[in-house]
Amino acid sequence: MRLTIFLALLTCLQPFIAAAQESSSLPNASINARTLRVQDKAEEIYERTDYKRAFFIYRNELATIGDKYGQYMVGFMYLAGKGVPEDRVAASAWYRLAAERGTKEFVQVRDGLVKALDAEQKARSDRLFIELRKEYGDLAILMEAVRADYALLQQRTGSRLAAGTSPMLIMDPNAGSTKSGAQYYGEIEQRMQARLEFIAAQTKIEIIDINKMNLSTLESRVDQCLEELD
Repeated sequence: MRLTIFLALLTCLQPFIAAAQESSSLPNASINARTLRVQDKAEEIYERTDYKRAFFIYRNELATIGDKYGQYMVGFMYLAGKGVPEDRVAASAWYRLAAERGTKEFVQVRDGLVKALDAEQKARSDRLFIELRKEYGDLAILMEAVRADYALLQQRTGSRLAAGTSPMLIMDPNAGSTKSGAQYYGEIEQRMQARLEFIAAQTKIEIIDINKMNLSTLESRVDQCLEELD
């Protein structure tokens, strides 16, 4: 009975939860046109009750890129047994992942389900949540982006990030336009600094100056944080 009531509550919250992720996003990670198309496609397929296909898209195309509504929907479909066998433990782990930015609506559904688990289920939820966070959590996704930014900056300066800017013109593949070296690499530095500050805000790691950071040390410290439960 309690689970039935909880599912009914989640159904009522769907429109609000769908919009919740718009107010909380990763730095310099705006939703692109392709992601919007995938979101719309998943919603359309779900509304047609083709749950197996919808689950596949939420799980493999949205949740894996850090889309919080996609992660929430994976949890919801596990909880309701739509398109996948019912699994309250898996549902709770995905809800915990969806709520990691502290978005009120996601926190609400996470807390409601986690409180309903017994001790053994909670322990399994803990383990699965850590596994998921290591792959699809914000810290893991941002660290992958930081590594890519770091590699781009090293192309400019070799082993030193603090070297002078290049006067050459560079084609920015993301913008599809040509930029000066100073502009191109300056934008990468700003983006990387924003990501590092987000990582610092979510962990006990001090804010790092990109010109002084040790990537291996940062990776080790982030890995340690990913092993810890909130």
